Amino acid sequence: NMKDKGYGKVLGELETQVMKIVWQAQEPFSVSDVVKVLSKKRTIAYTTVMTIMTRLTEKGLLKHTSSGKAYLYKPVLSKDTFLTRVSEQIIKNLVSNFGDTAIAHFAQELENIPSDKKQKLLNALLEAKKNERK
Repeated sequence: NMKDKGYGKVLGELETQVMKIVWQAQEPFSVSDVVKVLSKKRTIAYTTVMTIMTRLTEKGLLKHTSSGKAYLYKPVLSKDTFLTRVSEQIIKNLVSNFGDTAIAHFAQELENIPSDKKQKLLNALLEAKKNERK
């Protein structure tokens, strides 16, 4: 599905699914809670989910608090903040790897984008270009 492409650059498929569950949850989630949700669509081991959630914590995307014997997890960043950071990172990589060629292609792509989003992207691009010169 197209919407997951942004995450896929930074997160694996399972990590993406776990983050989506945690982002949708209003309260902190245990590993068992996540296993319950994931099990509706596939067979998945508790240890696998635990490993993924530990990795997401190490990456700074989840934080946990102890609740009895279990950890309760919640997201460090909102989904929007995370996506903004991912986008900025992708743009920075483009600029540092391809310079002006990337910017030219980027400008062409902008023609197909709604104007409110266009401004955000242009700002991110200018920011990346400015930082590159420092």
